[in-house]
Amino acid sequence: MDGAHITEQKRALRRRLREQRTRAYGGPEGTRRREVEGRALLRHAAAVRALVEAALAEHGTARVAAYHPTPTEADVMPLAAELAELGAQLVFPAAAGHELEWITWDGHSAFVPSPGKGFGHEPDGRRLGPGALSEAVLVLAPAVAVDRKGTRMGHGAGYYDRALPHRPASTPVVAVIHPAELLEPGILPREAHDVPIDAVLTAEGLHVISDHLALPRARRS
Repeated sequence: MDGAHITEQKRALRRRLREQRTRAYGGPEGTRRREVEGRALLRHAAAVRALVEAALAEHGTARVAAYHPTPTEADVMPLAAELAELGAQLVFPAAAGHELEWITWDGHSAFVPSPGKGFGHEPDGRRLGPGALSEAVLVLAPAVAVDRKGTRMGHGAGYYDRALPHRPASTPVVAVIHPAELLEPGILPREAHDVPIDAVLTAEGLHVISDHLALPRARRS
């Protein structure tokens, strides 16, 4: 399959998945569903918290990359706030040209609209530059969908595919999505630049895909 065909296939899949997300989580009923699922998502994050607690106990510090979700994305913010309360340093992506830049968040300050197109909101913290993931112990990543082989479909700009190689090889990437966005193996096309995901966190559980996460209570896909 040539590159142009894969690009068109991804574009059509992304459009369909976004439409499904809007139908399920748009409007007042969708907002209520998202809030309920957000609480469930937090309950399933015990193993993620344990990973951060272990890093804090061993090193005295733990940098965690998260993101500020759009109104229809799975709500990762309660988990981010909880990890900050544990003592982790939270960093969030910001527009910085071709690469993502990362900004610290103190766990309670308000987010502000980003000047970058399509970037939503960002914290008003300290900018650490594109290389900030080199000290991350965990990356909580957004996605339109992920399949059970660990292939992630992002929003199409390639920012995370360029950012994730900055992290240490041992640092897991956990995509946070809605339950229906975890797809069967091989549904999503994977190209050479696509960085595989180690686990998926949804309101139905933590699904471990790779061996980066040694989590005995997590559900293995």
